[in-house]
Amino acid sequence: MKKKTLQKFSRLFASLVLVGAMSLGTVATANAKTVNAGATTYGEGETATAAISVEYKMGNGVTAPANNVSFTFTKKSNPKNTTVNMPDLTAAAIDFEAGATTIKDTTITDYTVLRRETTDFLGAFVTYMNNHPTMDVGEYVYTLTSTSTGTATAPSKFVSSQAQYGVHIFVAQKSTGGLYIKGTGIVKEKNDDGTSASGKVDGTPGTHTGGKEENFSKVKFVNEYVAVSGSTTPDPEDPSTYAFKVSNTAVDSTNSADSTFNYEMTLTAPALSGVGNNYTYYKVTAAGKGTPLTATYGTKVEFALKNGEYVIVAQAPQGTKATVKQIGKANWTPVVEYTFNNKTPENGQAAMGKDLSVENKLIGTTPNKVDYTNTYKDIAVTGIIVNNFPFVMMIVMAMAAFVAIVAVKSRRRMNER
Repeated sequence: MKKKTLQKFSRLFASLVLVGAMSLGTVATANAKTVNAGATTYGEGETATAAISVEYKMGNGVTAPANNVSFTFTKKSNPKNTTVNMPDLTAAAIDFEAGATTIKDTTITDYTVLRRETTDFLGAFVTYMNNHPTMDVGEYVYTLTSTSTGTATAPSKFVSSQAQYGVHIFVAQKSTGGLYIKGTGIVKEKNDDGTSASGKVDGTPGTHTGGKEENFSKVKFVNEYVAVSGSTTPDPEDPSTYAFKVSNTAVDSTNSADSTFNYEMTLTAPALSGVGNNYTYYKVTAAGKGTPLTATYGTKVEFALKNGEYVIVAQAPQGTKATVKQIGKANWTPVVEYTFNNKTPENGQAAMGKDLSVENKLIGTTPNKVDYTNTYKDIAVTGIIVNNFPFVMMIVMAMAAFVAIVAVKSRRRMNER
């Protein structure tokens, strides 16, 4: 009898322990939403913060148009899977004034990146939460997107970010009463080009030092301004319709030397998503503009030009690096005059027969051009220049007359003896 009674008490005690454990689990769930792995967590006395950064990218030397970037937080769900009694999330817009130059990333040299960051966007949530202690504990979810006001006139283009983020805020109850943000998780849902994305990012505000990416919030939206010079229908007679020109002029007083020169040209476009891989160029001769030719950015193009001929590039993003080399040719002395971004022309020269290069100049507003002039000079094999022949004959005749006079005088003296 005692043994059976002891077994009953043992079973009852085990049941009570199980019920208690389940009850404790229920209490824990009711007082704090479990924070997902990879989220940023905070203690009861800590303040949760998060910010948004914007990158504004363009070619070097490009004047940025004004661009105001605003942000929208769309309520998605609260712990009860509704949008009722959800605090508003807000972030002040980021404004890039026309011609903005700050905050520039000092580590990037091939193009220009400006970065700016909002202040903390969780403040309004915390204020609401402190004024509404009966808010439900658990997970609050928002969708974050941006809107940009930047514009461009064709063929230039403004590329606004289509990125999207899911913002998850985990609310828990303090041990002393009241609520606090126990954790935040921000998930990237779409890339800047609108394609699907995944993975958590850190929204912690940065120091902004040096404009470096690592010193800004990783919740970022990237805008691009691709300024383009030229057109799809370039007119060789109108420099405003093409982006770049390379010409050859040959000066040969004998009119007998071959005036054909070989050239190498490399155009390297800024690494912007709005820039394609290829460009179009034309060779212009006495017969007019030739058929369109296709080249790839970053790849060397070779061509030959005779006297008066030139090459024009139809379109190119401003900030594209242009390098041109004329291959040296015996008995020809080269000089070059080049103009980029409609600035004051500059000059260069090389010794007779040597290569002459213009390197890493930035294509900007038109005109952008490199004009080579080559002068021919040679030495006649006989050492006698035909143009001086009359003078030579006069000297010969004078010497002959002198010899004749001396001979006559000598004969007279001999006859007098």
